[in-house]
Parts: sequence; C-alpha cells; structure tokens
Amino acid sequence: MTTLAEAAKAEDAEKIERLEGAMLQHEQVECPLDHFFAPGVYVRQMTVPAGVLLVGHEHRFEHVCILLKGKMTIATPNGVETISAPLTFVAQPGRKVAYTHEECVWQNIHATEERDLDKIEEQFVIKSDTWCAHQENSALAAKMQAHILSDKDMP
Repeated sequence: MTTLAEAAKAEDAEKIERLEGAMLQHEQVECPLDHFFAPGVYVRQMTVPAGVLLVGHEHRFEHVCILLKGKMTIATPNGVETISAPLTFVAQPGRKVAYTHEECVWQNIHATEERDLDKIEEQFVIKSDTWCAHQENSALAAKMQAHILSDKDMP
C-alpha cells in the first residue's frame, strides 16, 4: 500500500520532470562549472546568472551544499524557502528546483576518492528519462546537421 507521503513525492517528481521537459524546449543558460578535488572530497561548483529557473538532477545521497554568493528561492521535498549567501547546509536526497534572484555560486560537496567526472555523476546523481532523451535528441540533431553541412561542401 502506498502512503500519502509516497504518493505526494511521486506526484511532485512527475511535476518536476514535466517542468524539466518544458524548460528543455528553450535555449539553455550557460552555468559554468568548476571541479575541485582533495583526498576523499569532490566539490562541484556552479555559477548561475540572476533570473534563472533551474532544475537539478536527483541526488542519491545526503551531501553538503554551500551557497557562496547570491540569493535564490529553492524548492526541496521539505518545502520552499528563499536563501542567501553565505549558507551551508546538508541537503537530503532528491531533486531541487530553484530560481536565482541574484548571480549565485553554489557548491555540492561529496565524499569520494573518485576523480573521473562521469563516474562521479553515475555514483551520486540520477538523470531523469526526460533529460536523457533530450541529450540523445540533441546529439542526433548535431550529427545530422554536421552531415548536411558536409554534403553542402561537396561539388
């Protein structure tokens, strides 16, 4: 039997994935990433411009988050709140949806010895079916465009 809390969480997950799908139909904002490693620690730092609505991948585990700069409104399974830098907290597993009121610098900190970014992503996040389909479609479109352009160069 499904509990009310489980049903609400599943409904929220469906809504977030629909939002992600709608957002992926639009031009994406560049959010530069920096990666830092120390023994047993991986830090992923992202800079997000002001005025951006973003949907994060689902995180598998608790992890430390640090908002180094800026102000954002963030929705998590625990509710919606506006947060400002400097702020450090332990994030629960799951997805986050946020709106940046100011440019934000955000860090996710994970305990790992791994240094391969693809392996780190596999270890710590779950990418939605919507995201994966979008990535596959984008790659296919890029290949088709490259093929069409290469045909135009032929005599």
